[in-house]
Amino acid sequence: MYAIHKIYIRTYIYGGNMGTPVIVVFADIRGFTRWSEGIEAFQYIDEFVNKFYKILDEHFPDTYLKRLGDGAMIVKKIESDVTSEFLVEILAENLDKIKHVEDEFSELCNVFSELRGYGTELRLGWGLVRGIVKTLDDDDFIGANINKCARLCGIARPFGIVIDGDDFPNLPQSSQYNFVKQIRKLEGIVDDVNVWATPEISTQFIPREKIREAPEVHVAGLCIKIEEGKTEALIARRSPNRKLFPGLYEGCGGQLAYSESFIEGVKRHFRLELHIDVDVVEPIHKFYEIIEPNEPLIPGIKFLCIYRGGIPESKNHSEIKWVDEEELKSLPSNEFIPDLQDDFTDLIEKFKADVSGAVEY
Repeated sequence: MYAIHKIYIRTYIYGGNMGTPVIVVFADIRGFTRWSEGIEAFQYIDEFVNKFYKILDEHFPDTYLKRLGDGAMIVKKIESDVTSEFLVEILAENLDKIKHVEDEFSELCNVFSELRGYGTELRLGWGLVRGIVKTLDDDDFIGANINKCARLCGIARPFGIVIDGDDFPNLPQSSQYNFVKQIRKLEGIVDDVNVWATPEISTQFIPREKIREAPEVHVAGLCIKIEEGKTEALIARRSPNRKLFPGLYEGCGGQLAYSESFIEGVKRHFRLELHIDVDVVEPIHKFYEIIEPNEPLIPGIKFLCIYRGGIPESKNHSEIKWVDEEELKSLPSNEFIPDLQDDFTDLIEKFKADVSGAVEY
């Protein structure tokens, strides 16, 4: 039993107004950005995210919930005069809510995978603090504690929960989570922060029994057609609302599915996104890497492909067209995703030199 004594939250003055004592929870979908770039998932992103927010709404009632794209900020007002017992109880209550959200989110991912035929192996990262914040006229909140909670959620990787250890010095005796006490350095915060972190975060190791090791691999295809000795290349301009490389020309590709070969993956992406059939020239390929800040490296391989049939069309692209070799080379390089224009030209030249004389297409 914890000794019952009162704990007073330090009062801050914001522009002459006393701040509001609150519990702040940040939630974020881990791996969402890359997942949402998948062509099969693109048209269903809003549906998936809205169902995620519905889960949050159901388990965090009577709170201020602000949608943040692929995450959320949840704020619950509390009394300024609280006891240590209250802090343990409210922490236990929030951890229980988080567990229910995670269970239902996992089920949402499973159902989405089955219905849409697209692997949805996503997890959640959480940050949790208490303290004083400023209430804005539109009932939004700002302040150092909002910033700190966002930072804690930011280090909740690859998934899991990070709790401010000074705000919640005692953990519930019965909890479905195990926590490790650590001292962390947070970006934008001068002093070190005492935290409680779940094992996946504290060790940066994903236990085998909790998640299957499944590195992400991408495949891509650069498609050509040959008619009367003339070679044309198929290029597609990404829609301007795409998060990655909006408005730039690309070929076709994406994440390799579970137990799928490179060739099968390339053909699948062309069928699903551009609605055409291709043959993959397996010997003509290039390796590439996708590197983004604070994200794991993603290896990939792009192949030259031969057009076989179908009418190219896609909801995810604003323009699709065939261009001859001269136009392909003359288009401004900044209209293509990085390296694509040069890679396309190189693969065509290699095809002419190494394949066209030996194999009939």
